[in-house]
Amino acid sequence: MTARRLSLAAGTLRRSRRPDGVRAAAAVGFDAVGVRFDVDPPSPADLDDLRRVLADTGLSVLDLEVVRIVPGDDADATRRLVDQGAEVGAEFLLVVSDDPDRARTIDRFAETAAVAAEAGMGTALEFMRFTAVPTLADALEVVAAAGAPASGVVVDPLHLARSGGSPGDVASTDPRLLPYAQLCDAPGDAPGDPTDASLLADEARHGRLLPGSGDLPLGELVAALPPVPLSVEILSDVFDALPAADVARRAIGATRRLLDGEVAARGPASTVRATR
Repeated sequence: MTARRLSLAAGTLRRSRRPDGVRAAAAVGFDAVGVRFDVDPPSPADLDDLRRVLADTGLSVLDLEVVRIVPGDDADATRRLVDQGAEVGAEFLLVVSDDPDRARTIDRFAETAAVAAEAGMGTALEFMRFTAVPTLADALEVVAAAGAPASGVVVDPLHLARSGGSPGDVASTDPRLLPYAQLCDAPGDAPGDPTDASLLADEARHGRLLPGSGDLPLGELVAALPPVPLSVEILSDVFDALPAADVARRAIGATRRLLDGEVAARGPASTVRATR
């Protein structure tokens, strides 16, 4: 069994109440969970409930989603989000950028990372082909230019593949810039026109597969990563319709089989629809 810490990403159980998701993750052996507070801000009572269930189960919060850098965004909202994440002990703050002004993305990432660092939290920038930071190289450029404390890049195998990246690119990255990574699978080919950002976004939000059930080179990717935590992120319409306990069980089972090298050679992947 792998010694890597495994976290159940917030998006994998996005239709479940946060405490229910924590309990489901703990019951099958996950070490941590992710939480998303930007689209559904928690009340003080919600935070109390979440702290209690984290204490009861012994799970930690790996990452907090999400600060989205956009023109005219609100720095005060970022601070409120970070403060809420700090209350539940989140280790990392996830950031994405939809701001086409690269200089502003760099400045806002630096500002955000500084706020997170004050709260004892690292900051991770996620690249996606359909955002203003589309590739691993772009994300590394932003992080380097920002010069922010305790900051790095999150690698998602789907976004890596759809942006033309490879495990070799990850292997050549300074491991200090890879604080944790995400894990999912997908068919080898992008749906429809591979340059259509809307189709890529739809796949990322609705069409992910369990690790080991698609065609992405996950074994090579995991080998290329430093021994960092893995956040299992399966944004799936199919999963959205299932009980949290069933989703958590399937997610950790597939992940453990992959990490233990038990995934046999397979034919073409079947498509499973998924959502964020």
